[in-house]
Amino acid sequence: QSVLINLAGDSVSAMIIKSPVAEHITFTTIRTGAYPTSLLGTFSALRQMFLDAQRLRELKKMYDKNPSGMKRPADDKSLEALIPILMREMPIVMNANSEREIIRALDLAREFNLKAIIAGGQEAWKVANRLKAQDVPVLLSLDFPKRTTAASAEAAPESLELLRLRAETPKNAARLAQAGVKFAFQSGTMKSINDFLVNANESVKNGLDKNAAIRAMTLSSAEIFGVENRLGSVEKGKIANLLVVRGDVLAKDKTLTHVFVDGKLFEQKEKPKTPPTATTQPAAVATVGGNYTITIEIPGQPLSGTLSLIQEGAILNGTLQTQLGTSPIKDGKVTAEGFDFASTVEFGGTTFDILVKGAVVGNQISGTITSPQGAIPFSGTKTP
Repeated sequence: QSVLINLAGDSVSAMIIKSPVAEHITFTTIRTGAYPTSLLGTFSALRQMFLDAQRLRELKKMYDKNPSGMKRPADDKSLEALIPILMREMPIVMNANSEREIIRALDLAREFNLKAIIAGGQEAWKVANRLKAQDVPVLLSLDFPKRTTAASAEAAPESLELLRLRAETPKNAARLAQAGVKFAFQSGTMKSINDFLVNANESVKNGLDKNAAIRAMTLSSAEIFGVENRLGSVEKGKIANLLVVRGDVLAKDKTLTHVFVDGKLFEQKEKPKTPPTATTQPAAVATVGGNYTITIEIPGQPLSGTLSLIQEGAILNGTLQTQLGTSPIKDGKVTAEGFDFASTVEFGGTTFDILVKGAVVGNQISGTITSPQGAIPFSGTKTP
């Protein structure tokens, strides 16, 4: 089961908007030789689970009505978790990308009258009419397929299937919109979140209305999960999760000026000024130079990285490297208490200024990274 949360809050419980929000299944087959070993076998196993859950539900009803002479139904947490889905009290998110997977997911949903949602949906456009007929929305992945070989004359040619997929995927959203299928954008298995807005813009270039693209990142997702009365649009009484952007939100030259999470304002921090050149005997400074393996403690999603500090007296240079990319250190300085520097991080196609402050004790490093979203702690260890 999944939970819907805000991205900031005084505690984990304060971040929760809806729990549970959905059940999730995937159709990945087991490659160890154990059943099921094929897509057909996977769907057969799922179908049997739903049949068993139906039977357990009926037995529980009968026992609750008149337990006399009946054996008490056995507790089975796995099957009991499916009962709210069978009763359409909770949606079930089915991870399916290929046309064949989506068709079989829709068959399963129709047989058991499930409140289904397709996640991924790389080839959803091929079955758009059926998605519309069954009123099944799509959490459409913006993780577009990329060239897997080097772009050179010596590189092995790509398969026709991959070439076709790369050409058709950016058109997917526009085709679903034309067919009247409700969809929302998601990151999927995206390795770089910077691709999110870039690929949303590619969808617009391939026929999707720009307003529909913005809706797919806001109100549509709230509607799919049944929280449109709380999230997804700027209306009186709704949770104030807002981004203030100067320029076109899908353009590269936009500037994110303010972030509101649950009504709390996170402003852009002013870049620290370069310290004046010392003209007198420099004060003693800490020794912080070296390479550090760090963990940035983002709530619910820790981010690993490498911090390389090159120290020349009170001047600090180097880089901060994470899965978001490599960011050079700017305006870095070292004091007797520790160090601080500014940097720029690109996230979701938007550039953010951050301020890093920290200290080194022995081989341990710790501090905070302040961004428009607030201050986040980090810690780590010096590598040999």
